[in-house]
Amino acid sequence: MQLRYSFLEPLSRLCALACAVLVAFLMVAAPKGPEGYVVETVDIPDEITLGVGGLAFHPSGALFITTREGQVWRLKGQDWQLFADGLHEVLGIYIDPVSEDIWVMQRPELTQLVDRDGDGRADVYRTITAAWGLTDNYHEYAFGLVRDAEGSFYGTLNTSLSWVGWAGSSKWDIGRVHDGKMGRAARYRGWSFKVTPQGEFIPWSMGMRSPAGLGMNRHGEIFYTDNQGDWNGSSTLQHVVKGRFHGHPSSLMDHPEFAGKDLNAISVDAYREMRTPPAVYFIHGDLANSPGEPVFDETAGQFGPFEDQIFVGDQTRSNLMRIVLEKVQGAYQGAIFNFIEGLQSGVVRNQFNEQGVLYVGQTGRGWRSAGDKIFGLQTVRWDRQTTPVEMLSIGLTTRGFEIRFTQPMDMKALADASHYEIEHWHYLYRPEYGSPKADRTKVVPERIEVTHDGMRVHCQMPQLEGKVYQFRLNGMQSRSGRPLTNPIGWYTLNKRRLSDLR
Repeated sequence: MQLRYSFLEPLSRLCALACAVLVAFLMVAAPKGPEGYVVETVDIPDEITLGVGGLAFHPSGALFITTREGQVWRLKGQDWQLFADGLHEVLGIYIDPVSEDIWVMQRPELTQLVDRDGDGRADVYRTITAAWGLTDNYHEYAFGLVRDAEGSFYGTLNTSLSWVGWAGSSKWDIGRVHDGKMGRAARYRGWSFKVTPQGEFIPWSMGMRSPAGLGMNRHGEIFYTDNQGDWNGSSTLQHVVKGRFHGHPSSLMDHPEFAGKDLNAISVDAYREMRTPPAVYFIHGDLANSPGEPVFDETAGQFGPFEDQIFVGDQTRSNLMRIVLEKVQGAYQGAIFNFIEGLQSGVVRNQFNEQGVLYVGQTGRGWRSAGDKIFGLQTVRWDRQTTPVEMLSIGLTTRGFEIRFTQPMDMKALADASHYEIEHWHYLYRPEYGSPKADRTKVVPERIEVTHDGMRVHCQMPQLEGKVYQFRLNGMQSRSGRPLTNPIGWYTLNKRRLSDLR
């Protein structure tokens, strides 16, 4: 696997110089992807501009691709066919596996696309709902789609870029709280929503900033990724639950309990008490800057040893990550690892096909990304023979953390505490843009316990709630002498485990 980086569209000579330095560093230092995984690039005809906004597989096996340019393409084998055009920045698609009906999420509405005459091109664009507000603010994206067992759709709505210094106009300066950068210039910005089979629009959860990706697991649970910014110290993965407040207060303008209230009169501490913390933090700068769609590996082992884990791409870094969740005291939290770096453009959408191949949809236009392409489509395939050498998971015990591996590891190195670099920090919840790694503290394990098979290690140490723990495993290798591909993992600890019964 050849991995390389470059940056597009420098904004100034200084930015160009900084980017060149970073590119040079990444070309030398970026790790290879795990053994057994092959990245291949899908050829796109020269006349197609494919800034990918959504991916979905049709029951026929064709891949439907929505674009930021307002089109929907159908790819079957090597055949590209335009299915729909004239839409507004389509950032989500859902295809019913039985009826084959197609819905897309565009900025102003949820739309059903109907090919009434059977010629392979949509000729009816049916509005399902347009119940949310929209202005000409560039940041008011609409994301989706997922659908539950009862046939209801779910999507998410971006906040408005409202700070005059960035937006360049005061007309959107509505709903900013404590001088944050984002506001709510139209209804339900910063909300997730539900649309019933009858077309009823139901506001679902609030406090989102830039909820760029939405995913649903086999149990019907919904998760979304949010991008770092005001009120969001680092990018996050969050569990969507009806009525939940995710942290960005501008959206509360549309909550009936806050009608007529001055949101600036409510303290940051009060918002912190209302907020449900994220399940997982993406480590800004080290791992991700702008995460996209979370997709669950439900391929029954066709993608390797990562069943039920979540795969997420990053639009800025052009990489893929994987997440392992666990429930602790009734709420999700867990670990995140890098997986593959050096993809050709920013990763916003992923989908598995029936053979367990991961399709990776990419765009960099206007948003900037590592990689030398403005858009693209690549696949990641496991060879079904090679077991990669990776940390399979990091999880909590009552006395510390347990790290599991995909292969038996060298016992001597595994038992040596000097091979572990561990630290923790927290991110500040505040209206300012982003957060440093606050109160960074190194941790030395009190005890290292290795299982007899070399597949697990327990690091006994105190657990502090509200911290992100970084585990760097130096010099670790499998019994066969192969090194860990990705030797760093991060765990977001919201709650300590009270019992080891899992």
